[in-house]
Amino acid sequence: MFLVQNDEMKLQKRKTGIVSLDNVSEGGLPSGQATLVLGQAAAGKTVLSLQILARAIERGEGGVFVTFEESPAQVKRDVASFSWGEKLLTSERWQLIDARPRFGAEAAGEFDIEGLLSIVGAAIAKTHANWVVFDGIDQLLQYQPDPKVAIDQVRRINDYCESKGWTLLLIGKAMDESLAPAHLEGIEFLLSATLVLSARVVGQQLNRSLRIAKFRGSRHVADELPVVMDDDGIQLPYHEYLPTAEVVASNERISTGVSRLDKLLGGGIYRGSSLLVSGRPGTAKSTLAGSFAEAAARRGERTLYVSFDEIESPYVRNLTSVGINLRDPIDNGLVQFVDLSAFALRVTEHFLTLRRLIDTFDPHCLIIDPVSALLKASGAEGATMATEHLIDLVRRRGITTLLTSLSGVGDPEGEATQGQVSTLADSWIVLDYNVRGGERNRSLSIVKSRGSAHSNQERELLLSDAGIDLADVYEHGSEVLMGTARAAKVREDAVAQRHRKLEREQRRLDLQRQLEQAERERDLFKAKLDLENAEMAETDQLEDSFREDIRQRRDPEQENPDEPSNLDAVNDKAQWQ
Repeated sequence: MFLVQNDEMKLQKRKTGIVSLDNVSEGGLPSGQATLVLGQAAAGKTVLSLQILARAIERGEGGVFVTFEESPAQVKRDVASFSWGEKLLTSERWQLIDARPRFGAEAAGEFDIEGLLSIVGAAIAKTHANWVVFDGIDQLLQYQPDPKVAIDQVRRINDYCESKGWTLLLIGKAMDESLAPAHLEGIEFLLSATLVLSARVVGQQLNRSLRIAKFRGSRHVADELPVVMDDDGIQLPYHEYLPTAEVVASNERISTGVSRLDKLLGGGIYRGSSLLVSGRPGTAKSTLAGSFAEAAARRGERTLYVSFDEIESPYVRNLTSVGINLRDPIDNGLVQFVDLSAFALRVTEHFLTLRRLIDTFDPHCLIIDPVSALLKASGAEGATMATEHLIDLVRRRGITTLLTSLSGVGDPEGEATQGQVSTLADSWIVLDYNVRGGERNRSLSIVKSRGSAHSNQERELLLSDAGIDLADVYEHGSEVLMGTARAAKVREDAVAQRHRKLEREQRRLDLQRQLEQAERERDLFKAKLDLENAEMAETDQLEDSFREDIRQRRDPEQENPDEPSNLDAVNDKAQWQ
């Protein structure tokens, strides 16, 4: 038996098999008791009960469906329109009982419900059912002239099912804001649980919702929850199963596809994080997203690309003009491109579509271009909720996500702030135009990047057939120059630098020539100095010899004073020479 035990209140619950409903009800509906299901026309009451029976049969349980309004043939047609319908119709573990009052029936005194319960009991014995559905019970009890007796009949049904251990669903029509169906006022106080489904037209589209109005002895989500009805039946998009494992913060960096941008982000973005790229139309948001997808494909990773603006074929063709090839990754199955229309579905339906795509493709990376398109969907008041749940989902699954968002003139935040995407994203890049001198150039700046030291400077974004690149920052005073202004300033600075270089070279040559002239003059002066030193040495020698000769001539002890002196010899030698 598929029961959930509430240890605190000793309340047993039976799973409905609708994961989102089991989540908001903390495990299912009261087992062995009756749950009142109220709703307006087209709110999904009957579908919900049939879907619960179908899921029960898939688990090996059984069910009995008692109709008081629709014919059995119509019920079967309803069942056949859903993905689970065929298994339910072909199963022997359920029975469909036609309990509609006869045409023209009139109330003539009280009637007893025992006969109906006997029929139901026989069907349950045959199918071993755990679930019983009374669809449109108010249609039967309206023939009961005394409302108090009608309430007693419902009490008898509830008590009988509880004694047998059957889990009962009583389906009735909602009357305005009342929690009781027509002719059964007061029943809401009798039963333990009440589900209220509603259907309202918003923006010319039908919006369904579900609220657990009452659930005795159990915690539950009491908010009004958006409902989507599609081929799989009733869904609560924001309350499907979420991974319960602890989210691991990866330190691995992955590339955006633009090497210079990776450097500005400290090596890329963290795996499992979210990156928001916002900007005005034409600033290359989708191009940057395509580069991100191509980089993921080169790593062998799967990327789910969901576009609200582009169609696959022209988008892939246009990317080739900037050197980005997505055709091969798409053909190889590494990139799944899905184009959606923002106006075609409600925001909750878009969220459910995205969730199913993620479940089916199991991507490593996710791109939504642009996520601001959810603001255009019907029921746009839920776009913020959808975005929050989406980012929470991909974070828990470790999916690296790139979201683009549209911004307006002079408003770099724009719809990114309206949808709260800028607050939720881990990194935020703003693309814009730099208009100067009649020229428009794309620019890129990083507003934030959690956990990363990043550049705070605005860079020029360059697109060419070689791909996406970022120009180096070129400042002129307090202004960053881009495009032609940057090129003109670069040329101007290059000419000025060349002139400065020539001037320095000329000064160097002048100094070199002056040095060489000084060297020549030094050699001349050195030669003169050597000659002067030689003459002085010779003069000193002559003077010494002369003095010696005079001294000898005057020496009285000299024997031959007339003998030529050294001085004479020197003079004679000088004459011969």
